[in-house]
This record gives sequence, C-alpha cells and structure tokens, in this order.
Amino acid sequence: MGVPMIHSAVPLYPDAHLAREIITDWAAAPRPAVIFDFNGTLSDDEPILFRIFSELFAEHLDWTMTQQDYDRHLLGHSDREIVEKALEITGAQGHDIDALLELRKRRYRELVAGDNPIRPDTVLLVQLLAEHEVPMAIVTGAQRDDVRAVLESSPVGELIRVVVAEEDVARGKPNPEGFLSGADQLGCAPTQIIVFEDSVPGVRGALAAGMRCLAVAGTPTDDLAAVAPAIVERLSTDLVEHVLPPPPGR
Repeated sequence: MGVPMIHSAVPLYPDAHLAREIITDWAAAPRPAVIFDFNGTLSDDEPILFRIFSELFAEHLDWTMTQQDYDRHLLGHSDREIVEKALEITGAQGHDIDALLELRKRRYRELVAGDNPIRPDTVLLVQLLAEHEVPMAIVTGAQRDDVRAVLESSPVGELIRVVVAEEDVARGKPNPEGFLSGADQLGCAPTQIIVFEDSVPGVRGALAAGMRCLAVAGTPTDDLAAVAPAIVERLSTDLVEHVLPPPPGR
C-alpha cells in the first residue's frame, strides 16, 4: 500500500475532506497503527515550552525570544537541538548545555504537575484506538523524563507503551530514524502507520519514513501548510469515527 501523494499546492485549512480520505486509506491497512508526536500534539504543551525556553534564554543567554523566533527556528526540534540552536543564534559562549537542559526539565515538571496537558478530547481518541486494539507509539524530540511526567498522571499513560524519545535516536526530526524505530517496536510496516504531528520537521520525518501524516494545528503556519498532506484543528474521536465507530453505550 503506497503513501498518499503530497499535493504541491498549499492544502485548504481545515481540510476535512482530504484528512478523511487519508484516515480511510490508513484504516484499510492490514494492521493500522498510530504514532503521536508528543509536545504540541498528544500533549498540548507548546505554550508551556515557549514560556520555559523564553525565560531560560532571557536569563542565561540574554535573548528575548519571540513566538516567531520559536516557531521558525526551534519548533519541532529536540530539546538539545533547541538549546544548541539558541546558542548558535545568540553567539553565546561557554554555556553547559546539559545544565540548561536540566533547568528546563525541572521547570517543565513543575508546570505540568498541576495541570496535565493531555486534553480530554485527546484522551478519548487514545481510548477509542485502544478499544479497537490499534497499536500506538510516541515519537518525540522531548526527553523521556518529560514524557513520563505527563503520561504517569494521564489516563492514556497505560495505553501507549512504546515511546521513542530524544535519548533513543542519533538523529532527530526531520530524520526518519525515530519513526522507523517506533514502527519496528510496534511490529508494523511504515505504510500501516499514520502520524499526527504539529511541526515541519516532524511532518517531513514521518513522510520520509514512508508513513501517512496529518498535521495538527489550530493556527497553522504557512510553512506547515506547505508540507502537510492535510491539517486538522485538534485531536479528537471525530477524526476516526467513520472508520472506528464508538462502542455501544458511549
């Protein structure tokens, strides 16, 4: 089964019709599976990350990072790559990357402790996929401790067993390494997998791995719209209800 053709023109947004076609095609695979990006996709935490990195870079690199800076240069990259890119942009010297990452990790865990960023609609989607025995994985540039901190206090934590985190790959997105590792651990061919992503590097990595991909974005950037086969506003059961009907009584 081939991967859907990527249209060269910018997709309409929200492109419900094309997204539905991609989901329908995916569901016809012998053993359809799902891979979620974590930050900003499964976990609605990009505002949290922007706040953390903004404060971190202002304090330690004397850089007032804007939302545009973050979206254009940093979004979708691993935590380590984000810090490395910030150092490159600012020309800052002599900083301990691991120490900055530890500060970022500590602040993240503090902020998600009281308000789990996996939203109710997303929880329902994951539960529906689990009820239909759809294999699921997370492939992320986030550190594993961050993923654990969120999953441990969410109902989806026990439903998604495969996690490919920053520490598990040599090359982050848009390299397809993480996605291919996730497929291998799920025991599924890449053509059986649909990926939900929110960034340009993530979409490119999923497509390079030979997987179907939908971008998830409330307000997509032009760059994301240019590379995504289709864009949906959010994760919810609405995306799959035509191929995975809800169980009786729901």
